[in-house]
Amino acid sequence: MANKPKAKGTSFETQCVTYLRARLGDERIERRALHGNNDMGDIHNLFAHGHEGVVECKNYREWGPADLAKWKSQTVDERGNADADFALLVVHKDGCGKARFGENHCYMQVRDLEKVIGGEFSCLYGDSSKDMWVCVTVDDACKMILGEHDEA
Repeated sequence: MANKPKAKGTSFETQCVTYLRARLGDERIERRALHGNNDMGDIHNLFAHGHEGVVECKNYREWGPADLAKWKSQTVDERGNADADFALLVVHKDGCGKARFGENHCYMQVRDLEKVIGGEFSCLYGDSSKDMWVCVTVDDACKMILGEHDEA
């Protein structure tokens, strides 16, 4: 019998791939095989404005700031291991299963946000601000990748 936490993670990754493929209209997006110590993200072949990215997925019922800090660091490492242009960290939000997958949390560094929106993001804090993290929904990240804008 498969280990329950691993099965839960696999299910979440599969839901993420299914959602991203449908929302972005790109069947190339897929789960990546494990690479041991040199993990390169859970999902690859994600493209935004000519840049290739990876996605790290986390599905935990309970987590806190220390967990999030560890996952962010892992996501940055995996972006480097994959030689990707950007990386997203998708974290399960309680109550956001398959039907509401787009409402899950999507974290990224400002440097990654620039790739996702397809342009330079002017920051008041200089280059150090590119290491800062932002959080949007998975659906909002998809809107940025697609260049969709909400009408006010």
